[in-house]
Amino acid sequence: MATFFLRIYYFCCAIKALPVCTGRVSALRRIDWLQNNVDILLKLLERKGPSLHALLTRLTLREDVAEDLMQELFIKLSSSNRLEHVSNLAAYARTCAMNIAFDWRRREMRLRTCSDEYIDPESDDKSALSRLVESEQVQIVLNAAEKLSKTQRQVFVMRYIEQYSFDQIAREVNKTPHHVRALASRAMRRVRETCSRIQVSQPSQGGR
Repeated sequence: MATFFLRIYYFCCAIKALPVCTGRVSALRRIDWLQNNVDILLKLLERKGPSLHALLTRLTLREDVAEDLMQELFIKLSSSNRLEHVSNLAAYARTCAMNIAFDWRRREMRLRTCSDEYIDPESDDKSALSRLVESEQVQIVLNAAEKLSKTQRQVFVMRYIEQYSFDQIAREVNKTPHHVRALASRAMRRVRETCSRIQVSQPSQGGR
C-alpha cells in the first residue's frame, strides 16, 4: 500500500517538475496552474489518501481496481480548474471518487458470478463460500445504489458504507441533518426495493 501511494506522490512531483520548453505566456500560465494544483493534491494525498483508497475499494470490491481508480481520480483532480475555489476539497474529492467508482461499476454491467477465480471447485472451505455469498450480496446492494440520484447515492454511501454521522454528512452536502436523515431513509428504502426485485427475479431466471 505504501508503494502505491508513493507512485501517486512521484506522479504528482513529476508533473510539478515539468520543464518549461516554450515561451508562450498561455503555456507558462498553464504550467503554473498545474503545479499549483499538484501542491494542493499532495497535501490532500497526505491527509485523505488512505480513506479515499478505502472508499474506492469498498465500492468496487477489488483493490487492484481501486488503485487504478485512485490514480484516475488524482489525474482528474490535477486537471481541474476549480481546485483553488473549492471550500471543502476532501468532500469534493470524495464525491469525485464515488462518481468514478460507480462509473466503473456501470461499465462492468454485470453481477459477479461464481467462478474458479473466487473458489476452488474442489475446495470444501465453508468460510470461502460464506465470503463469496457476502460478496454477492454486497454487489447486489451496490448495483441497487447505482439507481439512486447522485445526492441520494452520496448520502447512502457516506451513511451506510463509510459510517458517517448525519451531522458529518450534512456539513459535506450542505444540507440540514434532518434533510440528510430523510434522504438516507428514502435511499435505503429504494435500495431495499431494488434488491428485493433482483432477488425475486434470480430464481425464475435460473429455472429457465
